Amino acid sequence: MLAHILSRKPYTSSEISNVFQEISGNSDLASLFWIGSAVEFAYHKDVDWLFFGKGILQDPLLRVIISAQYQKKFAFGPPEVQQRVARQIRHFHTPLEQKRGFVIPPEAYLDVLMMIIDMGERTYELMHGPMSREQRLEYFEMCRTMGQWMEIPHIPRSYEEYLQVREESLHRNYRPSEYAGKLFQSYRSHFGPLRYYLVERIMALLSPAPLKPFHQFKTGRFFPLALKLYRRARGKFTITLLETILIPKRYRRQAHAINAWA
Repeated sequence: MLAHILSRKPYTSSEISNVFQEISGNSDLASLFWIGSAVEFAYHKDVDWLFFGKGILQDPLLRVIISAQYQKKFAFGPPEVQQRVARQIRHFHTPLEQKRGFVIPPEAYLDVLMMIIDMGERTYELMHGPMSREQRLEYFEMCRTMGQWMEIPHIPRSYEEYLQVREESLHRNYRPSEYAGKLFQSYRSHFGPLRYYLVERIMALLSPAPLKPFHQFKTGRFFPLALKLYRRARGKFTITLLETILIPKRYRRQAHAINAWA
């Protein structure tokens, strides 16, 4: 158990070379990233697409892990692999679209891409502190490249344009709905009450400001301090404590495989 939580193997430059890889190749950061993203998926105006296939209700954590695995493949693959993975992600929902009789709105794909940029920054800063402008631009360009290979239209051309489009989208395309409650109930059921208690606090920390009025999640008094102490510990060891605490045992092997050193 202790060996699983505390791996003394440090990062090497061949494993982690940029922010995108740090987020995609560390199970702790990936866990935070996708938990934070769950809030956005729940309140997006096109959230009904998640329910049409019913997989999100039957096994939401497996769906999240599969998404994280795709993200890792993209982050660490050579350009030809990245292009192939991007196309796979883009066409992942094609059978669902054919079954439903119409396609997922292109704007929804753009919103997810911008969510990846924003939530990646929030997650990275939660564990590492403020990002430099160079890091933000590098991360943005890598996400933008992924979006281009996915053939997402109207991707912002600059980081400044992205900030403007993102803010407008958060106010225009997100709203409370009955689907949000069902999605959170599904997560509570699969995480269990104790883990979901922590999940809600992570959601509160990472949720964009325009979405906070939609939910009642609170960070609590001690949770931010606990994360701060944990962040300091991660500077000395490659720790995956959050993965161990947050992910139910039956999913832990798959979640641990997300790590670049696994």
